[in-house]
Amino acid sequence: MSWLKRQFGNLQETLDESTKNKSAVEESMSPGLTGEYDWELREKAGMRQPPVLPKNMGLEGEYDANGLAKRVAAAFDKNPDIEDVETLEIFQDDCTIILKGSVPNQSILDHMIDVASKVDGTKAVETSQVIIQAS
Repeated sequence: MSWLKRQFGNLQETLDESTKNKSAVEESMSPGLTGEYDWELREKAGMRQPPVLPKNMGLEGEYDANGLAKRVAAAFDKNPDIEDVETLEIFQDDCTIILKGSVPNQSILDHMIDVASKVDGTKAVETSQVIIQAS
């Protein structure tokens, strides 16, 4: 099962729900942790009124309170080196991605941190609640 489906279930219901919860929040449109932008998604988000902040950009540029976490899950799905670790969950707190649960080894966690850090809007990746499983 994909990260997106396992973490967020039926995406159409999630998209419908998130567009009902728009808010007008002003914040600088600074890049994420690695300074990388998703220009195509930002363009879609900028066409909405009010423009959607990077932390709230959904998969299609719509407002989504969990948009950053969903885009991290999508990035994990696209990365062939990251398997679906069913013992790990993705959360977001503002611009911080929080990983909770357990992973098989440190190298997988390091790779996940690297991928999550590159998602536009990520300012930090918190892993204090991740346990490395003993071999």
